[in-house]
Amino acid sequence: MSSLKISVVIASKVGAPFIDDCIESLTNQENAPPHEIIMVDCHGEETRKRIASRFSSVHLIAQDPPRSVPDLRRTGVQAATGEIIAILEEHCLAAGDWMATIATAHAGPCVAVGGSVLDCNYSRLRDWITYFTEYNAYMPPVPSGQVSSLPGNNIAFKRESLQKHLAELTQGYWEAYLYAKLYEEKAILLSEPKMAVYHRGPFDYAYYLHQRYLFSRAFAGARRVVLPLSRRIIYAIASPVLPALLLGRMAARVWKKKCHVAKFVECIPLLVPVTVVYILGELAGYLFGPGDSLLKVE
Repeated sequence: MSSLKISVVIASKVGAPFIDDCIESLTNQENAPPHEIIMVDCHGEETRKRIASRFSSVHLIAQDPPRSVPDLRRTGVQAATGEIIAILEEHCLAAGDWMATIATAHAGPCVAVGGSVLDCNYSRLRDWITYFTEYNAYMPPVPSGQVSSLPGNNIAFKRESLQKHLAELTQGYWEAYLYAKLYEEKAILLSEPKMAVYHRGPFDYAYYLHQRYLFSRAFAGARRVVLPLSRRIIYAIASPVLPALLLGRMAARVWKKKCHVAKFVECIPLLVPVTVVYILGELAGYLFGPGDSLLKVE
């Protein structure tokens, strides 16, 4: 058994201020168990020198671009020595008790635990667009207990569960197939509301639209290998009405959670193009595969 309780793996592609602030949130943890922070970076030497100067305890792993986020994370998992391997996105800030909450939750029989994705009280509508689109399922309140899926930017695995699937972790976004694999194995996935991260902005609107297309295509391209042709054909036929259904599902979740309802209504005109791009990306992924979209996602 490792002497380290938690290994936190962060894939770094966008540089300052995101990665700096993310790591700083991990250095101010309350009652943190023994841990290590692993930053796998393909942004550049300048970023790595700055991080090494500010945070001397961080384990830096340099990678040459282009590298995908899942590939960077896989490299971090291979280097990790903790009993628990936590994945944190560089666009997020960990709550002050994040590590302590992970350690407590993992005292039970679960394979993975995830939690809430909170907003950073964005000042611009375009940043709320990103939050509502990406994290409407994980905005508070999230359930407490066993679930079928967890947020990819705020999740901690038992080491052996990731090691078992290590060879598959470069094939695409883990959310596209890893949860299904764990479900087949009857693994326990736990949702812990107190395990919270804060999602950061800013994201320019045009930049986000492009990133949303790339992510959707990469995600669907990864799922393409496990979906039968019949389901892909049905998706293609239904695609003209899917943006409205997707927006309706977002609205239903926001209303049910009573979380930022007025802000969501204000965002609807900007959310319509996002949902269209979302579906176009998935359609391209299901029909033609991911292409090089995974390498371009930041």
